Amino acid sequence: MRQQAVQHWVLGLVMVATLLWLDLVPGDVLQRVALFGLAWAAASTLLVASAGACIAFARTRQHRQQ
Repeated sequence: MRQQAVQHWVLGLVMVATLLWLDLVPGDVLQRVALFGLAWAAASTLLVASAGACIAFARTRQHRQQ
C-alpha cells in the first residue's frame, strides 16, 4: 500500500478510537452503523457472485455451442 493510504487509514482509526473513547457516539448508533456495514458487504458480495456466476454460465454455454 502507498504511504499516503496508510496515513489515511491511521488517521481514520485514530478518529474513530477518539470518538469511542470520549463516548461521543451513542451505542445504538454504532450498532446501526455496524449492521448497515454488514448488510452492505453481504449485498455487494451477493451481487458480484451473481454476476460472476452468470458470466461463467454464459461462457460455458457458448463453448458448448461451438
